[in-house]
Amino acid sequence: MSNTKQFLHLALSTILIVAGAGIGIHAQQRDPNQPRPTPTPTPTPPIKPGNRRVVTTTSDVGRVVSPTTMPGIYGQIRWKKELGLPYDASRVRPPYPICNIFRVRITVQDAGSPGTFGTTRTLGNFDASGNPTEDGQYYVCSYDLPDKGLLPRNRTMVVSSELDSRVLRGTENGRWSIGSDALPPPGQQRTIIIIGGRDAGITLTDNQPHATVDFEMVYRPIPTPPR
Repeated sequence: MSNTKQFLHLALSTILIVAGAGIGIHAQQRDPNQPRPTPTPTPTPPIKPGNRRVVTTTSDVGRVVSPTTMPGIYGQIRWKKELGLPYDASRVRPPYPICNIFRVRITVQDAGSPGTFGTTRTLGNFDASGNPTEDGQYYVCSYDLPDKGLLPRNRTMVVSSELDSRVLRGTENGRWSIGSDALPPPGQQRTIIIIGGRDAGITLTDNQPHATVDFEMVYRPIPTPPR
């Protein structure tokens, strides 16, 4: 009886060994053309507010360039706060962007063409834009005229500024508001001068493609018309 049990135990062990070897051989001889199962991807946890990932780049797209490094003409127009504002700032909001009261003009003398020597030609008139900022005792409007192929090189241009009558509509020399000296004295008018009293002529070159011209609005005697 014991011999029978030993024989059965030996036969069962042999069957298990043969079956295991068959499984190993089948695994090693898998058909290479059969597609492998795609592993299940691990889901990415959602990004919580306040913990967003930041993507950085070395691209110059959107880079802010200082106006002083960009080709063109730039500057400011300032006036003392005591000279006031061109609307009743104590009662109403500005009816228009206040800096629109200033126009900047660029002129150049023609040269070389027959019949045009010495003739002054206007390259453009440009409005300042936005509302003034406050800088100590001054209101300040900024203007910028980036070069888009309009401004010549190696030619003297004259930059000037004036009050825009189309915006002020007769209040160029009337009483303004807020300031303690908001009305020009008799015989005087609001005039825009270049700060420092220097010449308004500027020249752009390939090596110096930008320039700055600053102005100030003051009271000056009304010019006497020629007789």
